[in-house]
Amino acid sequence: MGHFLKLQWFCMSNPYSIQVTAANFESEVLMQSRTTPVLLDFYADWCGPCKSLGPILEKLAEEYAGAFILAKIDSDAEQMLVASMGVRSLPTVVLFKDGQPVDHFMGARPEGEIRVMLNAHITPPEDSPEVRAKALVEAGQYDEAIALYQLMLADDPENHGLYLDMALVLLAKGDLDSAEAIVSRLPDAQKLDPRAKAVMAGKLFVELLQGAPDRPTCEARVAADPTDSEAAYFLAAHAMLVDEVDRAIALLLDLIGRDRAYKEDGARALLVKIFDRLGAEDPRVRQGRRKLATLLMV
Repeated sequence: MGHFLKLQWFCMSNPYSIQVTAANFESEVLMQSRTTPVLLDFYADWCGPCKSLGPILEKLAEEYAGAFILAKIDSDAEQMLVASMGVRSLPTVVLFKDGQPVDHFMGARPEGEIRVMLNAHITPPEDSPEVRAKALVEAGQYDEAIALYQLMLADDPENHGLYLDMALVLLAKGDLDSAEAIVSRLPDAQKLDPRAKAVMAGKLFVELLQGAPDRPTCEARVAADPTDSEAAYFLAAHAMLVDEVDRAIALLLDLIGRDRAYKEDGARALLVKIFDRLGAEDPRVRQGRRKLATLLMV
């Protein structure tokens, strides 16, 4: 596995995430947002959707590397601040820029939707090592991506987010043992991250893709012919290996809608397994099940 597994594992706070209270709201949100956008996350420990949304926001804050600050507010501890902001349900997320709220959403949202909102107001880092690594993964250049993650970890050995991203690449490469070894060495809190759960549930997709076309081939085939059922099916599995859950679900729903007979309703069976992996509380599962039910009634 290399030297990175010999490094010490520590619980590390996200340098782009802060806890906000009524006492520092003006300085950390209103004043800070005049120079750097601030994404305000109203959460509570008892809120199930908050627990699924929180790791996504933390991951994005790390990835955007200071393009915005994630400010978290414990709604139970800051009830007066919550009331003054007009928050009526949890989670609620508000983006502040130049001292003013410029966008918001309520409830847990998929990562892709949150990116769309952020990119409407924030310029994401274009040439960061993380962006280059993700581009390598999308091109199927897994060894090159892993090498880049190892270089990043040499400079930042306590960055658990990088370990998780590298574990996903190892999983996509088919090296399930190495990916699981990384996750097993993470602190317990980090094992709740969706990326960690994706790795630990990845055996199904690794086995499914044995002997299948690689990701760049599937991408090219789907681009040339969106009705290519085999390419869409295996592309969905490739997407799950790097935690692109929204894309995997969309590909399979489309396949179910136009070619139920493929693999003897195999797309539906695979989609159900994805739902089981995500858990009933995940909003993507609720939305996906509704769409699946509609398709099955046709």
